[in-house]
This record gives sequence, structure tokens and C-alpha cells, in this order.
Amino acid sequence: MKKISLIVFILFFLSSSVIARNVCNCKGYDGPGGPCYAEPGGPAYAGPGGPAYAGPGGACYREAGGKAYDGPGGPAYDGPGGPCYAEPGGPAYDGPGGPAYTGEGGPCYEGEGGPCYSGPGGGWSCPSVCSKCTAVKQEQFESQLLQNEFGK
Repeated sequence: MKKISLIVFILFFLSSSVIARNVCNCKGYDGPGGPCYAEPGGPAYAGPGGPAYAGPGGACYREAGGKAYDGPGGPAYDGPGGPCYAEPGGPAYDGPGGPAYTGEGGPCYEGEGGPCYSGPGGGWSCPSVCSKCTAVKQEQFESQLLQNEFGK
């Protein structure tokens, strides 16, 4: 009975670490065998039928109703109350002590030894919050750059 319990525990642990990663904006090692390998058959392959497919019905589809939709009520919404809200107290806050903190020792630290390390062997324990909102933050950054450039 103890062996069965141990096997169930190991399978649960392995499956939960797989579920925790977000292949749409994967963070971690992207070479062969890595959690972010994006070639056919890889866990982050974005072609039709792949785990990171961004077309209709795909896990990374960003239009209304999609699993990566970032509008109000969507799984990647960054407004107050949304899962990607990045202000202090928000679930995607990346400042010191926040659940998406990228500094040394933080849950989203990308340096060597960090949970989101992009070198060989890294990225397997990178929490989903570290990557699910990356596209939203990138769009905001680019929008701000445009405003700064044209607002002069």
C-alpha cells in the first residue's frame, strides 16, 4: 500500500509541475528536452494541433472566448480583479514580495538556479503566473513606447 501511495504522490507531483507552466509565453530552457522546446513534438510547439497553437481552438488563442483572451473577464485580463493585474496586491504583481517577482529569490527569477532559468535543465518549476501575462505586459510596454515617441 505504501508503494502505491508513493507512486500516486510522484505522479501527482510530476503532473502538477507540467500544469504549472504556460506554453503560450514559455519561460525556461527551449532546447531539445526542455519545457519550452518549440519544434514539432515539443511541449511548446505552436503549429496547428500543438500545445501552444494560437489559432482558433488552440490553447494560446487570444481572441474573445480563447484560453489566452486578455479582455475583460478573460483568463489573461490585466485590469483590477483580473488574473494578470500587476499592481501591488494583484495576482501578477512582479515587485518585491509579489507572486510574479523576477528578482533573485523570487518565484519568477530567470537567473541560474531560479525556477524560470532558461539554460539547460531550467524552467521545469516556473509558475504559470510568470508567463501567462507576458504577452499582455509586452503589449503595454510597446504601447507606452509609442505614446512616448509620438507624444513628444
